[in-house]
Amino acid sequence: RSCSSPLRTFEFTARGTAYEVDLNQMTQTNQTSGRTRTIRIVDSDLADGAALGFDGFRTAFHKAAAAVAAGSAKAVTKEALLGSWPEPEPSRMRLAEATSEAVMRDMDLRGNHQADLMEWIHYWALERDSPSYHASKEVNEKLVQALKSDQQVLGRMQMHFETAVGEDAEGVGAGAGVAADASNGAGLSAEGLLRVCQRLRDSPKEVLEKKWAKEVLAKHDAGEGIEEDEAFSYYDFLNVMLGRKRFKVSLYMYDISDGLAERWSWLLLGHSFRGIWHTGVVVEWPEKSSEFWFGGRLFESEPGTTPFGKPLEIRPLGYTHKLRQEAWSHVAQVLSEEFTKANYDVLTHNCNHFSDKLMLFLRNDHIPEEVRSQPEMVMSTVTARALRPALNQWLGGFDKQDGRATDGSGEEARLLWEAVLPGALISFSQVEGGRPIVGEVRNRGQQACLVCSFDLGGALVARRAPRSLLVEVLRPPPPGYPEEDLPEAERLALDSAELPPPPGASPRSFLEACGWPF
Repeated sequence: RSCSSPLRTFEFTARGTAYEVDLNQMTQTNQTSGRTRTIRIVDSDLADGAALGFDGFRTAFHKAAAAVAAGSAKAVTKEALLGSWPEPEPSRMRLAEATSEAVMRDMDLRGNHQADLMEWIHYWALERDSPSYHASKEVNEKLVQALKSDQQVLGRMQMHFETAVGEDAEGVGAGAGVAADASNGAGLSAEGLLRVCQRLRDSPKEVLEKKWAKEVLAKHDAGEGIEEDEAFSYYDFLNVMLGRKRFKVSLYMYDISDGLAERWSWLLLGHSFRGIWHTGVVVEWPEKSSEFWFGGRLFESEPGTTPFGKPLEIRPLGYTHKLRQEAWSHVAQVLSEEFTKANYDVLTHNCNHFSDKLMLFLRNDHIPEEVRSQPEMVMSTVTARALRPALNQWLGGFDKQDGRATDGSGEEARLLWEAVLPGALISFSQVEGGRPIVGEVRNRGQQACLVCSFDLGGALVARRAPRSLLVEVLRPPPPGYPEEDLPEAERLALDSAELPPPPGASPRSFLEACGWPF
């Protein structure tokens, strides 16, 4: 409703706290603390399944586990998952097996080729709550390490979360009424999370999560991390307890005039500039700091080692929770087709435009206005127009440096797309950062392909897979696979940028599709 409304900014009050919402930047700002958060975009069908809680996940688990085992089974295997689905047609068995393998690969945290009840609940709760597949993967990597030293820690963490959410619903503490049904995705109050940590701290048992709780309380006492109005999903709860990290973001500002702008810009360009700016976005991750910049290709370099020398200024821009692989995936899969050697223009499509787009992804914020508006300020001058061809050749013509780079032409993406043939099995996501889905290509346009895929209830569904969200080609088409005759109108609609992907099935519909009751 808001997207079709002219109202783009507004204020509201919740639990006594005033907020400002900016739909242009997709941010929500706490008017008391000044803290700004990114607004999560949730598919409407996923929202329909958001109330599915741990009890529903348990019921579904026992249904799936019993599909190939008499009585009460203790784990779900790939065969059990397949056995719980309606039997697919022989021609779809290859797709069904690839789908179940992909699901079990994400569920199996202990590496024993099966998923117990706790792993099953964890998978579905993250599917419901996590802001991105990469974010889920980071939590899972930490849990895998924790499970190696304590096999029971995941079950206890779910017990702590479920108990505290239930206490909120029953009126314990300031979080009363936050959740009407324990663990259903409505969220745990900040007071409830602190209550969990205090109980663990005071417990005589020396368990792994006691150490995590002490660290959370220490940060809270130091004024870091938790605000009173926050509500924590299961994903948020684990992320905080496992050590939620934020990473410093800076804008490296290089003067490509080498000091001439400060002395001569007013005479030559009609404005006084301290520098003619080339910029790179630097993120300080613990494993590696990276500088992202555009010079015909998109580069990831060690900060300060680019051809521009040392930055004249390093402007701190705050923090991001995005991971390094998450940032590079966005650069390589999304921005690489927009920022190429062919469309580099020093005035209208340059490094600063790239830095601004990347900052919107990292922080939902722009780079400083003085940098962003500089090209528009000088575009009409004779000097800028005269220098434009030479600057385009220089600034848009860098070859590969140390570190990673896109090919600058979109060739890698083009070759990948050419392998997307009818009958091929591909991995794709429906939204940026979403969980990879296995699909079989039915037909292909220029910007999207039509695929069939199984939801986790075993129902075969048709989906539109955008070219920009293709992850990889898993298997080529079998010999003699027929291409469907797609009418021209449907082919044009498939490529239309205005046509969104069909909504994916929600967690509830995944499970209800094969008759699992709730």
